[in-house]
Amino acid sequence: MNDDSRALELDEPLTTRRRFISDAEMDITPMIDMVFLLLIFFLVASKIDQATSVKLPPARRALAVAQETAIIVLVKKGADNAVVVARRDGSPFAADLTTQETEIAAYVEAGLTGSPPFERPMDSIIIKAEGNVREGEVARVAQAIGRVADTPVLNYAVVEQL
Repeated sequence: MNDDSRALELDEPLTTRRRFISDAEMDITPMIDMVFLLLIFFLVASKIDQATSVKLPPARRALAVAQETAIIVLVKKGADNAVVVARRDGSPFAADLTTQETEIAAYVEAGLTGSPPFERPMDSIIIKAEGNVREGEVARVAQAIGRVADTPVLNYAVVEQL
């Protein structure tokens, strides 16, 4: 080789093969780590509040129920935040749930027939519950009332505080 051909060889750029990186080879481990860190952050930082109050819309198509001719069962929170189920006059039923359901059924039966403590037969039933009483407690009282044969329509009333 002569000097001219050797000079041309040295002046030519040296080409290297570049490795082609496809999208399939992208490392997503840092992204998965960030997703788990965010998930843990939101689980720890969030406050789970089970006792949220629900704003009930006002009734639009309800018929008025006369309280004078109704059996009224009160469901309210007591001094120690326990649920108290009481009669119209405020005297509570038994604290034991089984006995309480029996007493509620007997109270409603007496109201429908006009037996004491009622002066005459009543024609409707109202469950008055405070707004801070759980729905499950009201449903339990409604089931106890429903065990009485020939139960008329059951009415519900929600009040701020009894």
